[in-house]
Amino acid sequence: MFNEIIVTNFSAPTHQGTVESPDIKLSLGNPVCGDKVEITACCDQQKITQIRFKAWGCATSLAMANIFCRQVEGLTITEALKLADNHVDTMLGEIEPSQHHCLDMLKSLFNQLKAEEIVL
Repeated sequence: MFNEIIVTNFSAPTHQGTVESPDIKLSLGNPVCGDKVEITACCDQQKITQIRFKAWGCATSLAMANIFCRQVEGLTITEALKLADNHVDTMLGEIEPSQHHCLDMLKSLFNQLKAEEIVL
């Protein structure tokens, strides 16, 4: 039911929490299943220096939030968006059809990050 990527990121999240005085705040929810994710991040000259998440929902959505944070921390927003363009469909590994809403949520986080690139 859950692949190793999802299990690892759900059972031992490395980026759970919040960032003090964030430069970026991302949030999304899925009205169908009730999943909710909030991301806070600090940036220094477009580089994401610290990023954390709070999430409520299924195991896959919590894992997805951790994966997003893990993947983009330490990158500039431009680098993160290039990563997303090339790898977003594989970041969660192979998922069941019932988990595909989390891939849509991951793509939405990257789209929100793209909007932040313009603001910063």
